Formats: sequence, C-alpha cells, structure tokens
Amino acid sequence: MKKLLFVVGSKRKGSFNRQLSLMAKDIVSQWAEVEYLDPYQLPFMDQDCEFPAPDPVDVARKAVSEADMIWVFTPEYNHQIPGAVKNMFDWLSRPLQQGDPNMVSAVKGKKAILTGVGGGKRTVFCRTALKELLEFISMEVIDGEGRGFSLDRRAFTEGIWEPGEEVVAELKEQAELIKKSV
Repeated sequence: MKKLLFVVGSKRKGSFNRQLSLMAKDIVSQWAEVEYLDPYQLPFMDQDCEFPAPDPVDVARKAVSEADMIWVFTPEYNHQIPGAVKNMFDWLSRPLQQGDPNMVSAVKGKKAILTGVGGGKRTVFCRTALKELLEFISMEVIDGEGRGFSLDRRAFTEGIWEPGEEVVAELKEQAELIKKSV
C-alpha cells in the first residue's frame, strides 16, 4: 500500500480545504494509506535553532521521508501561500546535516501534487507560487499547478460548501495521476 502525506493549509474549523482532503482520502483509501502533516505545528524557521532541529521539525521530516507523495490542499491568502505552509516547506528544504555540501533535505526528490479551494480565481496564484517554490527546493510536482475550485457565495456567507460531481471527478483524476506516479 502506498503512503500519501496530506498537508492542509487552513487551520480553520470547518476548512473547505480539509473537506477536499477528506474527499480525496476516501478516493485513495483502496490503494493508499493517508497521514496528515499539520504545518501549524512547526515553529517559525530560524537558522539559530536549526541544528539540532526542533522536535516538530524532526517529526515532519520523518513523515515526509516515509511518504511516497505529498498532497497539498490549500487556500490562498492575499494571492499567496498561507504562511504556515510556506514556513513548513522552508524547514523541510533545509539540509538534514549541518555543513552538508550536497544540501540533502527531507523533500529533495519527493513528489507533490496541489489542490485548493477558494474564491473566484480558484487559488491559482497560491498554486502557481507553491509549484514554483516546490520545484526550487528540488521536488517533483506532478499535474502542473494542480486543480483549483471556486467556492460559491453560500460558502462565504453561511460556511457551507456542497462540492459537485465535477470536484469529485477532478480529485479522482488527480488520484489516478498519483497512482501512476508512485
């Protein structure tokens, strides 16, 4: 059984991106084990405390090393990556060993795929920036900028989102891409 590491970029109770991740978890449940990595558990990146790494960073690195792929589900904050997600990848991109001339990191060579739900632009700015970041830190991003979904007004006013069949279909397409890649 393959192992997928899910990262949800929203801490909000009732997060629509967490809902997406739960739908995806159900889709892959026949062939993959899913573990969640909470980016909000990591301290702010600080080179003064990098070696030895703080315990939450070690936990995150171990989870990444054991995963076949990372699937990021994230909203977009001011056309950008949520700070906790960016901070997590900053930590994960750092060398595992002090002074390593090869800069081997927990994410170097790891595969990732991106999905997000948000406003009318479907998280395109965040997913574009995230793809660029992940490629810069030597990750392999499959499905390009991934898939984005737009929330309707009811989601914003009442906190209720009822994703349609097109959302499920696109998550299934991404799951198939993962299955072929791992």
